[in-house]
Amino acid sequence: MTTVSHAPRQPVKDILCTLHAKFNQNVLSIGAETSLLLDTIDLNSRIISEIRGILSINYCESEGQKRICKEILDEVFTDFSLAMYLCAIGLIVPARMSVRRAFELGLATVYMWDLPHEYWGWSHKDQDLSFSVMVAHLNSVGYLEYIAQLQGEESVSPICNQVDFQRIYRELSNTVHGKVSGLPPLSPERFSPDKNGIEKHLKQIAEAQNIVILLLFARFRGLELLIKSAFPQIKRI
Repeated sequence: MTTVSHAPRQPVKDILCTLHAKFNQNVLSIGAETSLLLDTIDLNSRIISEIRGILSINYCESEGQKRICKEILDEVFTDFSLAMYLCAIGLIVPARMSVRRAFELGLATVYMWDLPHEYWGWSHKDQDLSFSVMVAHLNSVGYLEYIAQLQGEESVSPICNQVDFQRIYRELSNTVHGKVSGLPPLSPERFSPDKNGIEKHLKQIAEAQNIVILLLFARFRGLELLIKSAFPQIKRI
């Protein structure tokens, strides 16, 4: 009978420390071009945080809207920032899962802003939100007429890019549901920045952020000007 030999068992804490050192080395090995993507994601995250503050002060008209700023937009900021970190250390799968959460919550911010019963049902009665339903609602004729009335316009263009929202959400959902397409092989290469296609994944994070930011700009009149005033560097990227 053949026996299988194993290396001596190490304390779990020692193993975790070794992993931590490897992850730190991944960050240190990131090149200049990839670092520019990290800077872009960081700027976008800070913009989302600034948007939360501006909406809290200037746009909230109800308790539900105040809670949306305090609870949901803070989560969007945190999840996008965490996704950047996870991607940088080589944990692509949890990074994409965090992006999906931030992306969905960013959409939900605008969807629930004008539908208080949806917010209270979601936050206090464990009701679920449907991504497709939210996207369809923000592109509906009635909702766009509502925005036009708010802005004093005869008509407005759609504020939610349905194709892009659905595409990115589908790609991120594939990861959540265990599909491995678009991921590096499940081997040590998946955790090495020089082999796991980190640039592609960081670009997806930045794209998801940009789409959420543009949605917020389109819903809240005057918000874009306030953000560009607070972040003049936007014009240089």
